[in-house]
Amino acid sequence: MIEILKRWWQNPLTTYYLALVLLIIIAWEVRDFLSLTLFTIIFIYLGNAAIMGIERHVHLHHLWSTLLVYILFLGILVAAFGQIIPPLVSEASSLPHTLDALIKTYPQLETSVTKLVKNLSQNASVISNGKMLFTSGIGKLSRLSSGVETVVLAFFFSFIFNLTKNQLKTFAHAFTRSRFAGLFVPMGELILKFVHIFGTVIETQLVICTINTLLMVLGLWAIGMPSLLILGILVFFLGLIPVAGVLISLIPLTAVAFITGGLIRVLAVLVLVILIHMFESYFLHPRLMANATNLPIFVTFITLIVSERIFGAWGLLVGVPLVAFFLDVFDVQLKPKRITSEELADKK
Repeated sequence: MIEILKRWWQNPLTTYYLALVLLIIIAWEVRDFLSLTLFTIIFIYLGNAAIMGIERHVHLHHLWSTLLVYILFLGILVAAFGQIIPPLVSEASSLPHTLDALIKTYPQLETSVTKLVKNLSQNASVISNGKMLFTSGIGKLSRLSSGVETVVLAFFFSFIFNLTKNQLKTFAHAFTRSRFAGLFVPMGELILKFVHIFGTVIETQLVICTINTLLMVLGLWAIGMPSLLILGILVFFLGLIPVAGVLISLIPLTAVAFITGGLIRVLAVLVLVILIHMFESYFLHPRLMANATNLPIFVTFITLIVSERIFGAWGLLVGVPLVAFFLDVFDVQLKPKRITSEELADKK
C-alpha cells in the first residue's frame, strides 16, 4: 500500500493536478479581488507585448521602453477622453430637443405619457419604489467610482510589474530551487499557461472589436445615424463580450434608430448588425481565434451563461479563456492533428 502511494505521489501528473486544485482554491478564496487581478493581467500582458515589440525593433533599454509604452498609453487615454467628453455633453444637452421631435412625429405618445405620469404620481408604491431606485442609483455610482479606482490600481501594478520584470523572474526562479519545488514548478506553469491563453484571447478580441467597430461606424454613417462617436464607443466595448455583446449592442442601436428614423431605420440597423455579425462569425473569428480557442458557438453560449452566474459580469470575458485553459490542461485536442509525411510513411 505504501509503495502504491509512493508511486502515485512520484507521478508527475499527481503534483500537476494537485497544483491545479490548490490554485483553484486560492482563486476562489481571493475572488473579491477578481476585478483587480484580471485587469492587472490584461494590462501586464498588453504592456509586455508592446514593450517587447519596442525592444525588438528599436533596441531601447527595458526601462526606457517601459516608460515610453505607459506614457504613450496615458497620452492616448487623455486624448480620447478629450474627444469623447464634449460630444457626450452635447448629446445630453440635445436630448430634450430629440424627445420633442419624437412627440411631434408621434403625437399619441404625449397623451399616453401624460396619463402614465398622472397614474404613477397617485400610486404610493411607485413613490416608494422611486426612493429605492434613487438609493440603488447612488450605490451604483459608488461602485462605479470603486471600479475606476480598481482600473487605476491595476494599471499601476502592471507598470511596476513590467518595470521590475527581471527582478521578479529571479524571485520566482528561487521557488524552483526550494524544498517544495515539485509543487511550485507546476503551479508556475499553470499560471503562465492561463495568462498566455487569457491574454491571447483578449488581444485577439481587441483586434476583432476594432475591425467590427470600423465596419459598424461606416454602416451607421451610410444609413444616416447620428452620434457616431458615442455609438462607436459602445459597439467597441460591448464587442469585447464574445457573442452576447452583439445582442446587448442592439438595445442602444435600435433605440437611437427608432427615435431618429422610425421603423425603417431600425430594420436597416438590424440588417447591418446581422451582416457584420455573420462576417465576424464566419470569417474574422475562425481566422483570428484559431490559435486561442476553437469552441463551437453553442458551447460558447453555455460557457457565457454559466460563467456569468459564477463570476458576474466578468464571466462574460473570462468564461471562454477559462474553458480554453482547462481544455489545454486536460490535453483535449479540438483541432485535428496534422500528420506529417514521415509519420504517414511509418504507419505504412
